Amino acid sequence: MASTRGRVLTLLQNGEVWSGQELARQLNISRTAIWKHIETLKQDGYAIHTIPRKGYQLIEQSDRLDEPAFVSFRKGRFGQTVHAYEQVDTTQRIAHELAQQHVSEGTIVISEEQTAGRGQLGRHWHNPKHVNIAASIILRPDLPIRDASKLTLMAASAFARALNQQNLDVMIKWPNDLLLNGKKIGGILTEMQTEGDRIQAVILGFGMNVNGEEIPDELAHRATSLYLETGKRFRRSELLAELLAELEVEYDRFLESGFDPIRINWMQHAAYLNEKVTLNASRTSRTGVMRGISEEGALLLEEEGKVESVYSAEIAVWND
Repeated sequence: MASTRGRVLTLLQNGEVWSGQELARQLNISRTAIWKHIETLKQDGYAIHTIPRKGYQLIEQSDRLDEPAFVSFRKGRFGQTVHAYEQVDTTQRIAHELAQQHVSEGTIVISEEQTAGRGQLGRHWHNPKHVNIAASIILRPDLPIRDASKLTLMAASAFARALNQQNLDVMIKWPNDLLLNGKKIGGILTEMQTEGDRIQAVILGFGMNVNGEEIPDELAHRATSLYLETGKRFRRSELLAELLAELEVEYDRFLESGFDPIRINWMQHAAYLNEKVTLNASRTSRTGVMRGISEEGALLLEEEGKVESVYSAEIAVWND
């Protein structure tokens, strides 16, 4: 029934007045069912005006991150099944549970708020209500375990390109951060479920700071939001649909053509390419010039004329 609400909302998105009869005809359900879906959408906060003897009109586009709103913008096969919540600890946990129930590839989990969101190195991700994107998608790639880490780079490449299409000059900080004007606006977290030496499922989680007007003082030097950088508010469900559409394209390219075209796309959005960087790993650090990423997804660091592959480290930028 929730998917039908999404289809109702899709028809109403053009702002025109739709009669209950025409909505019922379009969706092949009864006018009573249409009325029930309209009432539920109103209860969920959608500004739908009922005009006596004429029908229904969506009079205000709202910024909601829920199933009906996402379905009204959905473009491809990713997100055909949506599990939406008002508040969760993490979308990753729920997606892990769903993956173990053998749900289909492309199933997504979204939430208006995460209370225990995490990122690289287990850091807490600040995620207030109703302003950001918090999502996890279940992938089932036919890949060996050694290639799983490349999916993080694949997703970063896809998301950077999607945001560039929104006239946002987003760059990628190896391996999983998205930067705008040198500050973090999003990150990616991939986790695996395995069976033998093969991947059973990959849970690809991602968060994005979208419409937030404030960043906590302790994070203001390293994080920002799309709104703070542009002064523009984004409809999060529409933006999520754009992100998933590009992710689907890049994912299919990876499975069909291997990592090389992904690596080329990633390099086009790479932050600090051919610049001096310091890498922190465990209790050690090293400094050199970043020369890109290898065919295995490792960072290529040049030190004293010699290029080496670094598989696990963090580019030190914000001194924390």
